[in-house]
Amino acid sequence: MGLAAIETFELTKVYSRLVAVDGLNMSVPERVCFGFLGPNGAGKTTTMKMLVGLAPPSDGTATVMGWDIRCEMEKVRDVIGYMPEFTPKPKEKALDHLVTLASFNSLRDRRSLKKQAETLLEEFGLWEVRNKKVSSFSMGMFKKWLLANALMGDPEVIFLDEPTANLDPVARVEILEMIRKLGRERTVFLNSHVLPEVERVADHVAVIHKGRLIAQESIRNLRNLVRRKRYVYAVRSDKDEELAEFLQASKAALEVSFSGDGVRVATKSPKMLWFQLNRAFREIGVIVYEFKELSRSLEDVFMALIEGGGGEHVGSETARNGDVKI
Repeated sequence: MGLAAIETFELTKVYSRLVAVDGLNMSVPERVCFGFLGPNGAGKTTTMKMLVGLAPPSDGTATVMGWDIRCEMEKVRDVIGYMPEFTPKPKEKALDHLVTLASFNSLRDRRSLKKQAETLLEEFGLWEVRNKKVSSFSMGMFKKWLLANALMGDPEVIFLDEPTANLDPVARVEILEMIRKLGRERTVFLNSHVLPEVERVADHVAVIHKGRLIAQESIRNLRNLVRRKRYVYAVRSDKDEELAEFLQASKAALEVSFSGDGVRVATKSPKMLWFQLNRAFREIGVIVYEFKELSRSLEDVFMALIEGGGGEHVGSETARNGDVKI
C-alpha cells in the first residue's frame, strides 16, 4: 500500500479494568483517505486520541510520519491537524481565532498564517462571516470552521473524528466533498460509524470491534474477501410480505427486509436460500419472479465482519482477536 503515514504497534489503552484498545496493529498509507470504522464504543475515538497526543497509551506505541507518539509528540504535532467530534464553540471571531490557535503550534509568522486562514475561509464559504463570533455559527458553519482549523499550518496528516455528526443533509454533503478532495493532497484519518459516508470518500478502511482490529484493506478488496461470509439477494414474488415472514423464520437468512420493491435477504448459503424459496413455493404458494445477487455495499461488508465476531482477521495486516468488552 506504499509508504506508511501512520503505523501502530500493539497499541493498547486500558481504563481501570476496561480495555478500550487492545494490541492494535495497523498501517495507514500516505495520501489516502483512510476510514476507521466500528460501532459506537469500539475504540475509534480512544485510538485517535492516542495518535494525536490527547491520551497516553497504556502499552505499545505508534508513529505518525515516522515520529513516535511516546517520545516525539512535539514532532508529531508539527505534522498533524485534528478535528474533534465534540468541542465548545469559541466566542472569538472566526478569522482571528484561526490565526491565534495556529500561532501556538506553528513557527510561521502571524502574517502568513493570516493569509492562509483567509484562503481557507474563502474556500469553505465562510468569508462573509470571518469577523463574526464562531459561537454564532450554525452547526454546518462550525464544522467547516473546525475543518479549516485542522488545516492551518498545512499538516501532512489530518485526523477527523465523526466530522458529519449532527449535520443536516446539505451540510453533510458539503463536508464530505471537502474531505474527498483533501484525501488527494494529504493523509486523512477519518473516524466514523456512518458507512455510506465512508464508502463515498475513503480509499482504504480498517474495522475495529471491541477494541481489536478485525479487517484492513481497500474497500474493493474487503468486499471480495468477505464474499464467502455473507451474500445479499433481491427477491421479487407475487407474495413479498408473506415470503419475507417465511424467510425470517428459516435458518437460511441472516437478515430479511421487506419493502414495496421486494425482499432483501442476507445469507451465508445461497444454496440453502434457494432451497427455502422452493419450499415457500410448495408450502405457501409463493411464485418467485426475480432472484439476483446485489452488489455489496460497505455496510454489507461491515455486517459480515461484525457477525463473524472478529474471530478471523480479514485483510493484509495482522491482528489479535478475542472477547474484550468495551
